[in-house]
Amino acid sequence: MFMASYDAGMSDGLSPVDRRIREAMRHAMETHSPRLTQSSLAERLGISQPAVAALLSGRRGQIPQSLVDLLDALNLELVVQEKEQE
Repeated sequence: MFMASYDAGMSDGLSPVDRRIREAMRHAMETHSPRLTQSSLAERLGISQPAVAALLSGRRGQIPQSLVDLLDALNLELVVQEKEQE
């Protein structure tokens, strides 16, 4: 299980939940065997490598604020983990 920490000094405009999801995705790419590159992930998703870079950096595709608000209201934390093998 991967839980990223939140650096309050970051000024990228992303919510803590949004930032942690993106950090978890980058971590999963780095620890995947073999290592997943942005290009190989783009191929799997059927999008361009620059689009993957934009998603991972937060320049595109923010997590809906309603989900973030719901998690906060319910005092819940979103945990991202690798799926179990079927």
